[in-house]
Amino acid sequence: MIAAEVVPPAEPAVAPTSAKAAPNPAPNPAPNPSADVAREARARHTLRGMVCAIVTKDGIASIGADGMRRRGSPDPITVDDRMHLGSCTKAFTATLAAVLVADGTIKWDSTVGEVLGGAGAGDGAGAGGKGEPRINDAWKPVTLEDLLRHRGGAPADPQPDEWQAAFGCKTSPSECRAVFVRGIIGRAPQQARGTHVYSNQSYAIAGRMLEVAAGKDYEALLTERVLKPLGITHAGFGQPSRIDPNSPVGHDPLGMPLDIDNPDAIAPAGKLHMPVGEWAKFIAFELGATPPKELEGAAKLLAKMQKPGEELPHEALGWMTANRQWGGAVLYHSGSNTKWYCSAWVAPEKGFAVLAAVNQGGDRAQRACDEACSELIKRHTAPASPPASK
Repeated sequence: MIAAEVVPPAEPAVAPTSAKAAPNPAPNPAPNPSADVAREARARHTLRGMVCAIVTKDGIASIGADGMRRRGSPDPITVDDRMHLGSCTKAFTATLAAVLVADGTIKWDSTVGEVLGGAGAGDGAGAGGKGEPRINDAWKPVTLEDLLRHRGGAPADPQPDEWQAAFGCKTSPSECRAVFVRGIIGRAPQQARGTHVYSNQSYAIAGRMLEVAAGKDYEALLTERVLKPLGITHAGFGQPSRIDPNSPVGHDPLGMPLDIDNPDAIAPAGKLHMPVGEWAKFIAFELGATPPKELEGAAKLLAKMQKPGEELPHEALGWMTANRQWGGAVLYHSGSNTKWYCSAWVAPEKGFAVLAAVNQGGDRAQRACDEACSELIKRHTAPASPPASK
C-alpha cells in the first residue's frame, strides 16, 4: 500500500555551521546545499540514493543527488533521474480537477451519483462504457471536493479480494479503475460523509470521476492538461524502469532491490514518477509562478485548493497543512509505495519549497527525508553572513 507519511520535519532552530574554507577556494564550485544535504542524509541513514532540491517561484534554487541507482551497480543516481512520487501524486490530481473545474467540465460539488451513476460510467473511460453501475445510495451525494479532502467516506484500506483483483487486472488502467471503483461505491461508505479518513481509494474515485466527466483516461488527462503545459516531459506512471530501463529502481527497507508498484487502479492516488527537477516545475506553480496559458484557470483556484479545511486535520486539496515559524501557512505531503520515499514542504507565503526523494522505502528513508527537508529549510532561511571586514 502507498503510505502517506506526513511527519513534520524538526523546526529549524539554529543556523548551520559554516563549512571550512578550502586551502585554495578559487577553483571550487559554487556551494550546493542540496548536494551537501543529500550526501549527508543518505550516508547517515545508509540509503541507496537521494535527490534534494530547494525551489522558488523562479524555479530551482539548488538541486543535488548522492548515491546509486541500484544496489550493487556502479551507476550514480543523478538529478535527472526519474523518482517515484507516491502519494505526492495527489496534489497533481487535485490540480487536474481544478483545470477541469475551470473549463466547466466538472464542478467541485459534482457528486458521485451525478457523474458515476449514469450510463457510460460503469466500464472503461467516460466515452466508451455501457450499462449503469450499482451505487449505494449513501455515496450519491458525495462530492468531488469531499473525495479530494478524504472526507467522502472511502475506506482507508480496500477489500482484500478487490485489491487482489486490481493487481491482477490486465486491461487498460481506466477499465481496471472502473471495476475497482464500482466495487467500492457499490457498498456503503466506511464512515459518514464529512469524516476525515486518509484514503487512496478516495483519490481513485475522484480520478474516475474526472475521466468519466472528460471522456478520457486519467493518465492521458493529467499528461495533456497538467504535465505538458508545465514542461514536465519525463514523467510516467509506476516504477520508472517501466519506461526507462536505465532509471533507478526501488529498494525495500533493508536496501534490497525490489522494483514493483501498486496497481493502476489507484494511479490518481500515487503512481507518478518524474525527475525532482521536473517535480520542481509543479511546485513552482503551487508557489504562484506565472502559469502557462493552459493552467491560468487552475491558477485562479490555487487559494481554494490550498485553503485548510475547517476541521482537523485542516487538510487542503492534495496536501496537508500546518503553520510554521519559518514558513507561515505551509503545505506538506510525503509519499511511499514502500520501495521509494519522498517529501515536500511548500511555503507559498515565503515563496520557497524543499523536496527530498530516495529510491528506498521504510523508516530510515522517512527519517532521512524529514531531516533533509529540515536542513534545507534551515540553510535557505538562515541569515546571510555579513561580508568579511578588511
